[in-house]
Amino acid sequence: MADLVDSMLDLIRRLPPTRTEENVSLLISICPNYADDLLGSVDQPLQLKTDRATGREYLACDYNRDGESYRSPWSNEYDPPLEDGTLPTPKLRKLEISANEAFDTYREMYYEGGVSSVYL
Repeated sequence: MADLVDSMLDLIRRLPPTRTEENVSLLISICPNYADDLLGSVDQPLQLKTDRATGREYLACDYNRDGESYRSPWSNEYDPPLEDGTLPTPKLRKLEISANEAFDTYREMYYEGGVSSVYL
């Protein structure tokens, strides 16, 4: 099994870096059982997702990923929906909301745009 993951990683290293996201998706479609191993080992550009409940954009990364779903810091919901996804405790969630509000204000004041996300 480790040989298969090593082979996939070796293949990714030899393919054009501009198509990393596409190539990783293709490998996952061929070997879905190794998706977590591959996604955890290959650096990919951050993706922007839009929260369905609030309409706000957020960063999709390893810190808010559970399987193929990503948790929004704005609504605390997974996209695509995930019934048994990991959620922060109420105390951490309250802190996460405050941190997102603070970083959102900072980002807007100093960078006048962009997207920021805080995950705890």
